[in-house]
Amino acid sequence: MKKDPYKVVSLIYNHLMRTITYHDWAKYISDLQTFYFAKAETYLEIAAGSGKLASYLSKIFPNLVLLDLSKSMLLLIDENEKCVCADMTSLPFKSKFNFIFSTFDSINYLENKYELQKYFNEISRILSNDGVFTFDASLEKNSIKNAKRLNRKGKYRGLLYKQISNYDIDKKVHKNRFKVKLGNGEIIEEVHTQKIYDFELYFELAENSGLYVVDCFESFTFEDANSESERIQFIMKKNNA
Repeated sequence: MKKDPYKVVSLIYNHLMRTITYHDWAKYISDLQTFYFAKAETYLEIAAGSGKLASYLSKIFPNLVLLDLSKSMLLLIDENEKCVCADMTSLPFKSKFNFIFSTFDSINYLENKYELQKYFNEISRILSNDGVFTFDASLEKNSIKNAKRLNRKGKYRGLLYKQISNYDIDKKVHKNRFKVKLGNGEIIEEVHTQKIYDFELYFELAENSGLYVVDCFESFTFEDANSESERIQFIMKKNNA
């Protein structure tokens, strides 16, 4: 049986990210929800991937809907979960959500500020008037610090893999190229391209969409973040004035 290239690379990617404890990440998201909107009833996870985080949060968040652009990834999720295959810049919902979140710096996969603006516009459209939108973003300091460290290779479940990481400081684009060699000698390659946005741009584009930043923290903490941070957790609400 031929292996699905997306699933193979995803397997390696999840292996490389194994230091992340999804249980702790889920608790952090849950704590944010409890603090900012304890009475939330409808939930949406954007860029849900293979549903690893949702496997914890679906027990806490009733009516959780999972959205991802990749059908292959959604097929890995428990069939009892509510899944939607769609682009985050064109959300196919007419109903409103009380609590919307995304993780794994998914927002950095939007290629330019125009896509980022469209995304915020869509969030503003489907977020309830008292709702909360939270996401984590990678800033430039994180790319500069970790670009070289992420160049690595190894073996996992009989698969040879190599990760090549490069950050273009002029274009502010971070690329991670994954090469996986299968047992039959076939090589599968996938490139993850992330746009690194300036800290201030998130505030500007959010305001353009009728949103505003309530707080921004150092990721996985409740400590205030700033433009010199590596990774930031944003918490936004609608400006209903």
